[in-house]
Amino acid sequence: MPIKTNRVKSTKSLPYSNNPLKTIKMKNLNKSTKIVLLTIAILLSSYYAIAQDKRFTIAMYADPVATTKNGFNIGASIDYQMQLMYFKAQVFTFPNLNGTNYTEFTGTPLGFNYHSKFDDLRIYSGLKLGVIYRDGPNPTYGVEAGIEYYFRDFFIGLMVSRDRRTDSIIWKTEPYWRNSGFIKIGIEL
Repeated sequence: MPIKTNRVKSTKSLPYSNNPLKTIKMKNLNKSTKIVLLTIAILLSSYYAIAQDKRFTIAMYADPVATTKNGFNIGASIDYQMQLMYFKAQVFTFPNLNGTNYTEFTGTPLGFNYHSKFDDLRIYSGLKLGVIYRDGPNPTYGVEAGIEYYFRDFFIGLMVSRDRRTDSIIWKTEPYWRNSGFIKIGIEL
């Protein structure tokens, strides 16, 4: 003879289901658990990005289209490349551009790159921040992307950028977006 038990039926739903097909939603996790999980994810990703040094490079570059239209221009950069990320500082000058010297100091505080299996090809993209000196300092920001092919101790590459420039204030016009393309040549340090 079966034993009868008195089970109390509750109208409240349980926070977790016994059904393995249902997942726990993030809203069910408390705030401190979310912070701990986020901190662990950031630490693991930064360890992976920082612990994988690849190379330092220095390069010279120029915009060939602007050279044919407006005259001589040249830039120089130094890159610190890691497995996943890169950082860059660069200076670009365009003497007597539209009657005024143009000098740009920019950096890439956040950039991502891909290195091929044999480290002879690099594709990259990053955020640019800096200042343009043209009758005083003018802020600039934008994005850059490029591809580089590495030989033994040197490389060649193509780089494009889209920048928001505010140096047009000297002509009393609004800030503008500018697309640029560059040819690069450099060495590995």
